[in-house]
Amino acid sequence: MKTKYCITIFIILLFSFYSFGQNELSQEQVLKDYTIFKEIITTGHPSLYEYTSKSQWDSIFSSFEQKDIKEIRTSNDLFKSITSIADKAKDGHLIIHHPKMDTVPPLFPLLLKIIDGRFYTDTDDFGIPIGSEIMSINSKSSQEILKDLLKYAPSDGFNLTKKYRQIEKEFGLLHYYEYGSKKSYAVKYTAIDGEAKTIDIAPKSFESIGNRYPNRNSHFALYHQDTDRLDYFKNRIAEKWPYIYYIDSINTAVLTVNSFGLDPQEFKSKLIDLFKEIKKKKAKNLIIDIRQNIGGYRINAINLYAFLTDELFKQRISESAITNVLPHEENVIHTMSDYSEFFEMYFASAKEKDGRWLLTEDHAQAEMIPYKKTFKGKVYVLIGGNTFSAASAFALSAKNDKNIPLIGEETGGGYYFHTAQFSALYKLPNSNIMVRMPFVKIDKYVLDYSVPKGSGIIPDVEVALTVEDLIYGKDRQLDFIVKHISKE
Repeated sequence: MKTKYCITIFIILLFSFYSFGQNELSQEQVLKDYTIFKEIITTGHPSLYEYTSKSQWDSIFSSFEQKDIKEIRTSNDLFKSITSIADKAKDGHLIIHHPKMDTVPPLFPLLLKIIDGRFYTDTDDFGIPIGSEIMSINSKSSQEILKDLLKYAPSDGFNLTKKYRQIEKEFGLLHYYEYGSKKSYAVKYTAIDGEAKTIDIAPKSFESIGNRYPNRNSHFALYHQDTDRLDYFKNRIAEKWPYIYYIDSINTAVLTVNSFGLDPQEFKSKLIDLFKEIKKKKAKNLIIDIRQNIGGYRINAINLYAFLTDELFKQRISESAITNVLPHEENVIHTMSDYSEFFEMYFASAKEKDGRWLLTEDHAQAEMIPYKKTFKGKVYVLIGGNTFSAASAFALSAKNDKNIPLIGEETGGGYYFHTAQFSALYKLPNSNIMVRMPFVKIDKYVLDYSVPKGSGIIPDVEVALTVEDLIYGKDRQLDFIVKHISKE
């Protein structure tokens, strides 16, 4: 049961994981799949030209069609090319999935953490001390590897924190995508004492990597003085339902919300119970930790914020789409609803101009009211690169509230806008590559217009993990708030 649990959690964490396909493709098949992909994004993506101009896109497409396509031989080659093209949209909800197969080859086995754009070991495995910097793998520098892998981790705008967090989770998988399967890996590293060493490491099974995943020091079990790392991982990192613990020395409750992708009615009921408990404990401070929250149902983010404010609030100023029909519907394998019905209902009051339907009425505005018994103490919110989509919307609500400081690192979700609301999963017919495509652009309600376009939600106090923190398993971000409260 222990082994099965670890593997299951690891698979869940690799939310974009698909097993590997390497089927041969003819040039005709490559062109057909590419053309479908191109037509999907050019006729349906609502913010395609926000970061990359029309002329730049024309150049990207032309370069592929005249040059790159000639080098495509397999579905994996096409997957890499389409992933690279999709990355130019700078949209964290536009996801390219690798074709499915039944087996997973052995992978690069080290569990790594990215700090200041460099790779460090996150466990003590294979004789490499924790916190050692990985300098190269098979003579390819770590900086070159990181650059090659960035395209596989979609993110809103120019944000890197989300990309880094996803690459950490999926490093062995993404390394395989980019460089293929290897019989061994020559790893050059610099230990914490400054000595440079090289060691050969054999690839390991996906199962064995999953079994070691809970041992990451960056999960901070040591900081919480928990010696059972698997139990800690299960109860703290992998737990989807909101949970709470207390730091009695500073009369503070810590509410961890790792997901908004839960049944809204049950989620709100859980929140009511937790806030009753917080009131009963007479906690003066509340820390809300959404660093691992990749999003989910927006209403859950709204309901959580409703427990923290005494005023009506706002999240969006407009939503828009550029098509009222689903492009290449014959290649769609999954949607939450029929797009035509969704569009007709959702955009019923929208104004159409120059091929874009603009909705200025937020369907959820009536829900954005304070809960009858809100928390009256001081609130802090912990954010990070994994904070995305609905979780980023919650962070923005807190950002707009000058009384709730954000601590940590920039979120993966965009500040001014993002795309979502309706998405379709496509399967390209020859390569079996899957494309998850959003169709609605959401412009957000913000108060600070000095934030550079392409940013995530910027913390009020940026606190980044250091190599020393990694070695000793110290949660510097949470510790910053604890020390701040202690001084007051």
